[in-house]
Amino acid sequence: MKKTAVFLLILAMLFCGCTPKTPAQNTEPTTEPTENSSVPTTEATEPEPSTMPTTVPTEPPHSALYLPQYSQQKVLEFFNEVVLNMEYSDGTGDTTLVQKWLTPIYYRYYGSPTNEDKTVLETLFAQLNAIPGFPGIYPVENAYQENLSLNFLNAQDFKNSFSDMVHGEDAWGATQFWYWTETNDIYTARIGYRADIDQVTRNSILLEEIINTLGISDTVLRQDSIVYQYSNDNLALSDVDWVILKILYDPEIQCGMDVAACAEIIQRLYY
Repeated sequence: MKKTAVFLLILAMLFCGCTPKTPAQNTEPTTEPTENSSVPTTEATEPEPSTMPTTVPTEPPHSALYLPQYSQQKVLEFFNEVVLNMEYSDGTGDTTLVQKWLTPIYYRYYGSPTNEDKTVLETLFAQLNAIPGFPGIYPVENAYQENLSLNFLNAQDFKNSFSDMVHGEDAWGATQFWYWTETNDIYTARIGYRADIDQVTRNSILLEEIINTLGISDTVLRQDSIVYQYSNDNLALSDVDWVILKILYDPEIQCGMDVAACAEIIQRLYY
């Protein structure tokens, strides 16, 4: 069983000032035109070809999000599984509706994170902040400013602090978030990390729990996903993980939307 728990692109007119000449009688030209004399000629000129484009720009065959290996149907299935089917919830709201952050996330470390822990997380945060529509995730120094706590704990403290989520299991990480049941937007969260597991495994857990906290649950459909339920071997978000994140945080996807409303928008965003 997986060892984690989960709570957008002249015509120039030639004026000849010709002075009229008085006709001369019985006058002959005194000179013959020479071979090199120039004789005005007139020729009809063809209009130059139009430089206007002859074709009308067409819509690109695929959206900027499109990945050849993932059909629209596959993306819809994956979105429905991880966004509209929350694995765990202690709230009274409908977890089959979109839940995400609308306000900036302010995080603070607790316990004993390693330098590598911080590097892994802060690299992810910079990537998240580049997603159009994402509200942003930033560090803060004071506890009263935070709405996301990152807790690095030993095994016993982890179990004690997150017992209502891990239910006695030997979990390595856990996510819990709260959202407004009237509007479905997430407003606060906490994550627990086991500081006593090896760094490589923890690097996977670090990423997974953050993604869970953003409103994305675990998957059994995508083995390459960072939130694949039966493995902690993936050490980076997959291409389709990023697609799901970009769709979820697109302004067109709103908190509280159901499967049908999301499908209509996803068909416009991903084609």
